[in-house]
Amino acid sequence: MRTSGDWPPTSPADAPAGAAAAPGHGAGATVAGGIWPRASWPVGARRVLGTAGLALRTLLLGADTRPSWLAARSRATRWLVVSALTVLTVGLFRTQAEIVRHAHPSVGVWAPLIALVQVLPLPLIVRYPLLAWRLGYLAALLAPLLPERPWGTWVWDPAQIPVFGLAFCVAGLRYARPLRWAMWALMVPLLFIWVPDMSDAVGGNVALTIVVVLLDTRSARSRAQRELRVQTDLSELEASRRAALEERTRIARELHDVVAHHMSLIAVQAETAPYRHQGVPEPLLDEFSSISGAAREALTEMRRLLGVLRSEDTAAQRAPQPDLSGVSELVEAARRAGVRVDLSVRGHADRVPATVGVCGYRIVQESLSNAGRHAAGAAVEVVIDFAPDAVRLSVVNGAGRAEAAVRAGTAVRAEAGGRRAGHGLTGMRERVALLGGELRSGPTEEGGFEVRAVLPLAVTA
Repeated sequence: MRTSGDWPPTSPADAPAGAAAAPGHGAGATVAGGIWPRASWPVGARRVLGTAGLALRTLLLGADTRPSWLAARSRATRWLVVSALTVLTVGLFRTQAEIVRHAHPSVGVWAPLIALVQVLPLPLIVRYPLLAWRLGYLAALLAPLLPERPWGTWVWDPAQIPVFGLAFCVAGLRYARPLRWAMWALMVPLLFIWVPDMSDAVGGNVALTIVVVLLDTRSARSRAQRELRVQTDLSELEASRRAALEERTRIARELHDVVAHHMSLIAVQAETAPYRHQGVPEPLLDEFSSISGAAREALTEMRRLLGVLRSEDTAAQRAPQPDLSGVSELVEAARRAGVRVDLSVRGHADRVPATVGVCGYRIVQESLSNAGRHAAGAAVEVVIDFAPDAVRLSVVNGAGRAEAAVRAGTAVRAEAGGRRAGHGLTGMRERVALLGGELRSGPTEEGGFEVRAVLPLAVTA
C-alpha cells in the first residue's frame, strides 16, 4: 500500500479516498486533481510556473500600470519626444500605406487600416508600451496571411520589424524580468512558423535572445542603481539624524556648565545671606536654607544627567565654556593658518547671556573652519553686532581656490582650544533653534558663502 504522498497512484486502490479511476482505465488512471496533482510538485517548480502564468496573463490581458518613461523628464523634453513621435508616425503611416497598397494589391481599400495597425505601436510606446507590443505582435502574427509575398522569404513589411522591435524594447525596460521573458517566449515561435528558411529563423531568434539578455542586464543594472540610491538616501538621513542627536547632546553638556554656574551662585547666596545681613528673621533663615538645599539638589541631578549624556569616548572638559569675547582668538588663529579674516565688532557684550555667547562663538568657529576648508585663499568678513534686543552675526567668505585647504580649517580648530566645531550647519541650526533665533546660510552671488544669525538676548522657550 502506497502512502498518500506517493504519486501517481498505480491502481484505484492506491488513490486517496473519494478519488475514483476513470471508467475503462486501469493502472495510472486519472484521479481527482490530475495525474500529477499540483500540490505534490516541488516548491520551486510551483513558484516558477506561477510566475510564468501571472506574467502571461499580465502580458496578454493586463493594463499598463507603470507610469510613462517620460514622466520624470522635463516638460520641454516630453513635448519634444511626443512631437517627434507624432511627426514620425504620420510620415511613416503615409509611406507604409503606399507600400501596403503596392505590395499587397489584394487588400484593396483595407491598405490604410493595415498600415495603421503596423505603425500605431510607435506613438503608444510613450504611455502604453504593453498595448503597443500587443498590436505589433498581432500585426506580425497576421501579416504573413496576406497572399502576396513581395519580399521573398521575408514575410513582413519593412516598417513592421523596427516598430515592433522598438515597442518590445520599451516594454521590456519598463516591466520586470518575467514579463520580458514572456514576450520573448511568444515571439520566438513567430520566426519558426512564418520564415521558411530555417537558418534565417534560427539567426533571428539568436538575435532576439541577445537583445533580451541585453535588456535584462540593463534593467538589472538600473534596478541596482535605484536600490543603491535609496539606501544612500536612507544612510544620509540616518547620519543627519545621528549628527543632530549628537549635537543636541553636546549642546546639553555645554548648557550644563552655564546653568550649573547660576545654580551655584543661588546656593552660595542663600547660604551666606544670614552672615551678610544682620537680624534675619527665623522664617527667612529657614527659607534661605530651603533654597540652598534645592539648589544643591538640582546641581546633583544635573551632574547625573551630564553623566548620562556624555559618551564613552568623551572625556570631562574642565575648561570654561567659550563666549563671544573669545572670537578675537579664533580670528587670530585663522590668520596664523593663512586665512584672511576681517573682524568688525559693533556695540558691547555687557548684557549677553552665557547661552547666547556660547552659541555665537560656535557659529563663528564653524564658519571660519568651513571657509578654511572649502574656500582656500578667499577673504572672510566677520561682523558681530550687539543690538539692544539681539546679537547679529555675519560670516561671509568669497570664492576660494579650487584646491582643498584642509590644513587651514584644521589649524583654526586646533588653535581655538582643540574643540571640535560640531556638525556644520546642523549644529548651527540646533543651537539657534534652542535660543529661538534665526539662521540663514547659502551661496552668495559672487560665488562665496554666507552665514547670518540673529540670537535674541531674551531667550524664548
